[in-house]
Amino acid sequence: MKTTLIRGGTVVVGNSVSAQDLLIKGERISALGDLSDFLPDETIDAGGLLILPGGVDSHVHFNDVFMNTISVHDYYTGTLSAAFGGTTSVIDFSNQSPGSTLMSTIATKHAEAEGKALVDWGVHPCITRPTERTLAEIPAVVAAGAPTIKCYMTYREEGLLIEEPDLRRILEGLHVAGGMLLVHAEDNELAEAGIARYLESGRTGPIYHSESKPQSVENKAIERAIQLVREVGGRLFIVHLSSAEGLNMVGAARGEGLDVLAETCTHYIVLTEDMLHHEDGLKWICSPPLRDQETQDQLWKGLQDGRLLQVTSDDAAYTWEATQLGKDRFDLCPNGMPGVEPRFTLLYSEGVAKDRISLSRFVELVATNPARNFGLFPKKGTLLPGSDADIVLFDPTTRWTMGQATSHSSNDWHAYEGVEVTGKVQKVISRGEMIIDGENCLAEMGRGRYLHRRLPGSENKG
Repeated sequence: MKTTLIRGGTVVVGNSVSAQDLLIKGERISALGDLSDFLPDETIDAGGLLILPGGVDSHVHFNDVFMNTISVHDYYTGTLSAAFGGTTSVIDFSNQSPGSTLMSTIATKHAEAEGKALVDWGVHPCITRPTERTLAEIPAVVAAGAPTIKCYMTYREEGLLIEEPDLRRILEGLHVAGGMLLVHAEDNELAEAGIARYLESGRTGPIYHSESKPQSVENKAIERAIQLVREVGGRLFIVHLSSAEGLNMVGAARGEGLDVLAETCTHYIVLTEDMLHHEDGLKWICSPPLRDQETQDQLWKGLQDGRLLQVTSDDAAYTWEATQLGKDRFDLCPNGMPGVEPRFTLLYSEGVAKDRISLSRFVELVATNPARNFGLFPKKGTLLPGSDADIVLFDPTTRWTMGQATSHSSNDWHAYEGVEVTGKVQKVISRGEMIIDGENCLAEMGRGRYLHRRLPGSENKG
């Protein structure tokens, strides 16, 4: 097998940040340390660079049909953006279609990724039809390497809403099978009532998307979901948490010993609801909505103290034309923004470069914890010997400006246009293969592999 030695950089493994060499043999990391006497097939000079594990983004929406449109990123354009952004593993959501089986959600993504995916990918099935047949499939879906199933607590009109007692039954089924329930936590009744109230009074601009769904909408749903775990047991993951009180509830639940985990997303810790006041404010409509600066500060505290375990992109890229479906009514705008490429650098720039988090904590948030929480560790998310050689060579000092001109996304606008950042991805290696070298993509289409996942602690389940 080919050997590649990365020399002269600073390696981050767990809490260790030190000058070391790193040896790749075939697709895996073989050794760390002073390897100056080793004669490899290839040597990469990483002088002045950080040697980091490839990012793991466990929250993307590729080929996502939603609100009368479809997301721009497919498995080529989405994984191309991911790769240029330092992300070497993604997990995509796959909604159960009317009349289809739950297992078909995995098959759908296999078909979409075939011949296109540049990096490794996994699937979160989303239950939309909680029939007896669907619930009976949960053990098979978990065994097929997709143990994390998502349910929406809102979006009735889009056909996604899952209500109690179905949510309870799904949580119970996942608990028995060794899986984890992911929830989009917004209370549907409060959301529908708030939106209707604003529309009826003629308040239809982008900022009213945020005002119609205040944090209480998210808080009520989080409270209900946590109560289900108290009653049923099982493992719960709150996706895209954006609420200060919701963050406190997650912390309290963990203090009780409940298996409740949460993430936030890049946009919630970089942008605020002020973006919705812009002339093109439709671009920043997402659900839950962007919040105020005080709430953003609380989310950073959650990242610092461990109540929030990871930062994902929630990449849901829609064209400007599609976004303008909401130009006269905010509720008709497809919710979401492109984010899989900027996530890695933004978290470093806003976190490490601004002394909010340590370099080790950055690696946990962007790679190690998503890999651990979603059944990929230690194969992914770390630079330990034996792990896949998914590696980012990162320049921690370069300052540059994000925007459409520097983006590799196929979308026609950029959510972080004009944002100045510190740090830049230089090279990306996936399973021992150089796939990004500066501005050049070297990856062959279709090289990405399906990530068969098994959650930690589930060995005796199923």
